[in-house]
Amino acid sequence: MDYWTFFTRDLSTFEVRMKCKRCGRCCTETEMELLPVDIDRIVALGYSPTDFVKIDGDIVRLKCVGKYCVFYDPVRRQCRIYEHRPIGCRLYPLQYSDGEIYVDPECPAHDTIPRSEIERLAPVVEAFVEFSRYTRLWLRIKYGI
Repeated sequence: MDYWTFFTRDLSTFEVRMKCKRCGRCCTETEMELLPVDIDRIVALGYSPTDFVKIDGDIVRLKCVGKYCVFYDPVRRQCRIYEHRPIGCRLYPLQYSDGEIYVDPECPAHDTIPRSEIERLAPVVEAFVEFSRYTRLWLRIKYGI
């Protein structure tokens, strides 16, 4: 699969259809993994990877400032780069563990996501997990970090 092309198409196709409560839970103490396409998209906004990237071993994640994602505005309770936010943020509260895709029970809107939505996005979540394995190497090669 050409992950780069897959993840640079219409970003709205990756969004979970749910009744978000705008509580900010997903942006609090996040450990959201980033894809290479996420980093390039955010860099195109004028940010440096060092502004928002946290390297956690071989995993590249969004950086937190205090207890919030670097892009989250806790006063306005919204993302500063919402239209350009990472794929993982668009897929949340879907999570992947041990080959299983499930809805994060800590999300207050977890019960608003029908099984059909999980099934619709399952191939995307699986591709996300696979593509994220290359982010650390890609970051070293492209940005030297």
